Amino acid sequence: MPEDLANLMKKAQSLAVHMDKNKKDLHNKRNMQIIEAQIHKLSRYYKREGVIDKKFKYEAKIASVT
Repeated sequence: MPEDLANLMKKAQSLAVHMDKNKKDLHNKRNMQIIEAQIHKLSRYYKREGVIDKKFKYEAKIASVT
């Protein structure tokens, strides 16, 4: 997996943990939407270029990069 995509997924995972604890944090809710949009854009690019598998699909609930 490309480094930039993995870093975005890691950032989204840590933000999801924060959002579980702070449900009313609207600024970070918007930030989470932006990060997930970037993940989807990058994954679409890497699928097209053949860097990642065509069946790759980002789902926030199961994404965990360790």
